[in-house]
Amino acid sequence: MIVGPIHSKEEAEKAVTSIGQELIRRAKDITNDIERVTKIKIEAEILPDEVTNVNVTKNYVTDFKEEGGKIK
Repeated sequence: MIVGPIHSKEEAEKAVTSIGQELIRRAKDITNDIERVTKIKIEAEILPDEVTNVNVTKNYVTDFKEEGGKIK
């Protein structure tokens, strides 16, 4: 169910719960490459006249490998 717009305490509670449920649904995908991730940033917006949104951003560690596979 899409949540929004928010005009009451009950609707705000539903929006917060929906954010948690979405993160639980996506937990496996969010953490699938956790050994290469340096930071996971979760942003959520609950605004009176908009649909509730949640964004997940991951930052990765990088390596430079020369030919032959050695890390420089």
